[in-house]
Parts: sequence; structure tokens; C-alpha cells
Amino acid sequence: MTAKKPYTIIWDFDGTLIPNDPYDSEQSLMMYKLYEIGERIPIFTHALARLLIYADQKEYLRKVFKRFYIRFMTGTSVAIFDPVGIRLAAKIPQADRRAILQLANLGHRMIVLSCGTVNLSENTLQKAGLGGCFEMIAGNRFESDNGKISAMTLSIPDPEDKVKFLAAQNIEPGRCIAVGDGYTDIPMLDWAKISVLIDRTGRKQMKYANENYHFVRSFPEILDIVQSS
Repeated sequence: MTAKKPYTIIWDFDGTLIPNDPYDSEQSLMMYKLYEIGERIPIFTHALARLLIYADQKEYLRKVFKRFYIRFMTGTSVAIFDPVGIRLAAKIPQADRRAILQLANLGHRMIVLSCGTVNLSENTLQKAGLGGCFEMIAGNRFESDNGKISAMTLSIPDPEDKVKFLAAQNIEPGRCIAVGDGYTDIPMLDWAKISVLIDRTGRKQMKYANENYHFVRSFPEILDIVQSS
């Protein structure tokens, strides 16, 4: 398979490069802290964390979730990224990994843009053997002090910031493919010349039926889109 000319392919992370089923990367990080590192967490904080994880799964209270998430994770050892990264990497199907590697080998420039935590994106993709496929992995980064999370630098806090980030990088939409899975990707999908919506269950096509998106259930289908574009 050969592409006529390499594209810049912009990937979302949560729900796109990794299936959420049932938790995305930030929710997974919180669940790991809640149940697997043996830390004593106050009952009220524990209950609030579970409530906000549920709300975030339903795409509610996104900004409230993020503020709580940052406070909740502050003081946690940065070592937590490794076991969570391994679990997240295991979610990426082998067929999807092969498709990503093939797209990289074909010379396409690939970038990850996420409103999530870039520490998790980087760790997960490295654990999956895919880190070298991406020229850039951008998102919101946890900073650390003495090996513990101390703050977060919010570079892409909102969906619209993905487009602002691309403009700042002087990336033009005319030769771009944007790949996302939902509401935090809509500005990026609408910006790109070719927009691909990951719809693993087949439920999103009706919701976005009026949009000029390609709907795919797995990454090998993206290879067909690239070949025919």
C-alpha cells in the first residue's frame, strides 16, 4: 500500500488510541490510587472520587472532574504511571498496533493531542511499543517534586485548544487527518480536511450522522481511507 503523499495524522488518546471500556486513562489512574496502592483515603474523598469518575464517564462535569483529579493525584508517587501505563497499553488491540506501525512506516507524520494527561499518553504508548511512531505527544502534564506529583501544566485543557495548538505549530488542515472518538474532538474533527470518528460499538454514527466524518470501528480501516484519499 502506498500513499500519494504523506499526511499529518492527528490522534486523540482517550477513547481513540485506547478504548475506554469502562475507564479512560485519567479515570483509570484514579481507580488505581483508590484501590491498589494501599493509601488511606477519607471516606468522603473516596465517595466523591467515585461520583466524579461516574459523571466523567457520562460526559458530565468535565471541568469539575479535572479540578478534583489534579487535587486528588497531588502528592502521589510518579511511579504510579508505570503500572497504569501497562494496563492501558494492554487495551490497544494488536490489529490497531499494526495499523499504527504501518502508517508510520508509510511516512505519515503523526501527532497525539489530548485534553488528558500526557504522562499517561507517553507511558502507555511506550509500553505498547508505539512511542516511536509519533513525532509529538501533547496534553496536560503532571509536574513532580521529589518524585511526587505536585501540579499540572494545562496546555490543552479544552477541546478548542487542540485547534489552537495546531495553529501554533503552523499545521494546515488541508493535508491533515484528524482521528477522534467524541465530544472533546469535535473542534479538531471539524478543522481537518479528513475527519475520522472511532465508533467501536456503532452507536455514534447516528449521533453524528449530519457531520462529514468517516466512521470506523478499527484502525485498519484508516489505512483504506488514507489509500483512497
